[in-house]
Amino acid sequence: MSKFLRRAGLLLGWLAVWGYILAWQLGPSWGAVTHGFVGHYTAARLLIGGDFGPAVYDDDWFAGQVQTYTGPAVYEIFTPNLPTVALLALPLAGLPPQAARDAWLVVSLAALLATCGVLVGVGLGLGQSPEASGWILLVGLIALLPAVGANLAVGQTYLVLGGLLALALLGLVYRRDGLVGGLLGLAFILKTSGLFLWVVPLLHGRWRALLWGGGTILLVAVFSLPWLGFDTWLAYPAAVSAFSRRGALAVPAYQTTTGLLTHLFSYDPQWNPAPIGPWPVVASVLPSIIRIVSLGATLWIGRRSDPARLFAALLPLTIVLLPVAEEYHFVLLLGSMFVVITDLLRRPVETAADWAGWLALGAALLLMIAPIPFKSTGWAVGWWALLAYPRLYGAWLVWAVAMWGLSPRLDARSSLIVGN
Repeated sequence: MSKFLRRAGLLLGWLAVWGYILAWQLGPSWGAVTHGFVGHYTAARLLIGGDFGPAVYDDDWFAGQVQTYTGPAVYEIFTPNLPTVALLALPLAGLPPQAARDAWLVVSLAALLATCGVLVGVGLGLGQSPEASGWILLVGLIALLPAVGANLAVGQTYLVLGGLLALALLGLVYRRDGLVGGLLGLAFILKTSGLFLWVVPLLHGRWRALLWGGGTILLVAVFSLPWLGFDTWLAYPAAVSAFSRRGALAVPAYQTTTGLLTHLFSYDPQWNPAPIGPWPVVASVLPSIIRIVSLGATLWIGRRSDPARLFAALLPLTIVLLPVAEEYHFVLLLGSMFVVITDLLRRPVETAADWAGWLALGAALLLMIAPIPFKSTGWAVGWWALLAYPRLYGAWLVWAVAMWGLSPRLDARSSLIVGN
């Protein structure tokens, strides 16, 4: 295929994908007020009015405030967010709720486009051409279209957070410690995103990045304290702990390891009346074991790997090991997919393991885009629930392929260039 045809095909692909996003995903979301963004908007309005406090973690009280500010048809809670999530919608809090939500959708799409541009820069740092990076991003974006649509449907924040994490990856590749720490700190203090990614600068001795990150968190927390209130921070741990014990975690909308195991083994008369067995101890203990084993294996195998590969392996774990993560969380995987595919393209396909890596990645991409109605109640009974977690399985497969890339035995066969 000539260079002209390749580039024309790439351009047409991008136009088709963005046309789909704008017409089929943004279009139905425009002009509507739904749950999701209205929670952040209400929190910002409470902050401006001086009414923000520990009561935001009282679901009934906060839901009442949401309906006061946005209309009686909308129900949303604040738990389990950090108090600082109220800062996200602060610049838009002066607008009417519908106008603020529409403005946030524009910001979200701009953030997604900027994320793609940042990842092209990451590709250049990894020795990848802009054209190849464009194809890789196109494949990843197509696979994550359901996650993009889920963000736009409710005005969630994860397209913006994905941009922050992509910038942190860029900082790792180009050894810009201030960028790494500042963006990891900002993503964490706003939405507790990217927690495990802090291990990357830690293992690589990037102490300045850790200082930047800690300083960013401290700066935002201290300067917002007079408005958020110390008592609100004190109420946060108890609210999160109570939330993590709710029977609603068994609903397949939460595509996490904890959610799956809770659905399989923990009975709840309202949310989970038909588990395969009422074994709540398994549901409570096994997620912790999986969390320790997967994180430990990633850190042990990746302790001498380059930062981009380790970042790509840890990013899926920041989603699948959460107590709750809905479809819109999975848009954060774009950076991980980009590094994993870039890495695979640099290796010759010589062995069955090489083919297995590509097959696992293909399966992951299909599970991410598969139009499986996993939120349907028909998928929530007994063993059928195993089919109701496609995004979770896809993310675990991305992690598995990234882990294979961390193996030291592959260093001689792969020339991923990082940090030059």
